[in-house]
Amino acid sequence: MEGPGFDDPGPPIPTPVSRVRRALTVAVVLTLVAAMVALAFVSGRGVVTTPPPEPPAATSATLTTSASRLAVVGADGGLSTTDALGGSLVRYGGAGIRFSFPAWSPDGTRIAAVGEDQGEARVYVFTTPADGASPAAPAIVYSDADQPPFYLYWSPDGEALTFLTTEPEPDGLALRLVPADGSAPAAIIRHGSPMYWAWADAARLLVHSGGEGLAGFFGEVRPDGVATEPLAILPGGFRVPAVSSDGRFRAYVTPGDGTTQPIVVETRERTDAQTLDVFGTAALAFRPGSDGLAIVAAAEPRRETSVPVGPLRLMDASTGEVRTLLSGTVIGSFWSPDGKTIAAIEVPAPGDDNIAAMGRGVLVSTTSFRTAAAAGTRLRISFVNAESGAIRSRSSFALSDLFIDQILPYFDQYALSHRVWSADGASIALPVVDAGIEQVMVIQADGSGARAVADAVAGFWSP
Repeated sequence: MEGPGFDDPGPPIPTPVSRVRRALTVAVVLTLVAAMVALAFVSGRGVVTTPPPEPPAATSATLTTSASRLAVVGADGGLSTTDALGGSLVRYGGAGIRFSFPAWSPDGTRIAAVGEDQGEARVYVFTTPADGASPAAPAIVYSDADQPPFYLYWSPDGEALTFLTTEPEPDGLALRLVPADGSAPAAIIRHGSPMYWAWADAARLLVHSGGEGLAGFFGEVRPDGVATEPLAILPGGFRVPAVSSDGRFRAYVTPGDGTTQPIVVETRERTDAQTLDVFGTAALAFRPGSDGLAIVAAAEPRRETSVPVGPLRLMDASTGEVRTLLSGTVIGSFWSPDGKTIAAIEVPAPGDDNIAAMGRGVLVSTTSFRTAAAAGTRLRISFVNAESGAIRSRSSFALSDLFIDQILPYFDQYALSHRVWSADGASIALPVVDAGIEQVMVIQADGSGARAVADAVAGFWSP
């Protein structure tokens, strides 16, 4: 069933659980202006303009394996873990429970997931067993039929889970926190819709709620819900605030002159700041272990979209220097754990790389993925060296309906809570459609190949 539009004030991060209010699940429709198409895949600084041939499918002999494990959700909603080759399968939860978007704890010893059982959504926390053992019964840390949960995000110390719940109007959403062991009830940190946040450390969160301008809120909030921002900051057209790994810098967007709006990169004390004007909605993410800020946003005027679309650029938080990693139509990006590589999801230019033309500019139809797949729509995955700007490899895939509808439009939030990259930085896992079957595919960043590891609709790596 088609959900509300992108401008709907409902939940920004939907979930497959049927009782939970689903929002923003309509198609991402990108009408590409001529200038953006003309600039597609032009070098920013050291970026090659002619993509290499797509790598052949990997075999078990060529695929680089990782010690990390994947938590995957099957088409039936069953939750399990597997290794990088699809073996060592361990199943979690009872029969009939439908899980969505599992999130690993920071130390990799637990998995949290929202599951629906007999019409009620709950937050489950599983402890991963020793090799060869069966998992113990999970802790159910939250259950409320009237305010169902969705989207889970662990605290940095692994002691707590934050999550969203659907609330009666006018609040719409609540950001809640619960101890991961269920030792205390969940407490509300903040109300508002839409709602985005990033953990700065275990003692503070950066929260952006309520949209833009006077209707919105942006600032530091303690886990007990007390706002500690000394001065009010009006939020602009962005979703998730960004915090550098060392906590020194943060980034957000403020309202502009009606045409452009500035990205602000500043120290926590607000004593030093850099700005960059962008057009439309922006997505921000600091490079792990660095002060470099990845930005996906339009660099020139274009038709407005409610999701970030544009070149992928890297801004130095200390100097304000900006360089382009990928020009054109990037619609998602994910940093590797070591910060050396960034994986970008791009809309190919018409006819580029022998990929079917995008026609009217429609990325995904409002119907199921089968319509898009039948039309030959594929998205390009580019792995870019963050230092040199060189493209390590490129390949194209038809991504699943669930990923495109529910994760890709909010990739900046999911990048904080759900690991697309393996811990060793060698590969990413994405749900793709192949011959009408949804599979989790492990794609090697160096271009050595890709391998389907599970028939599943979602999959995320352990730390």
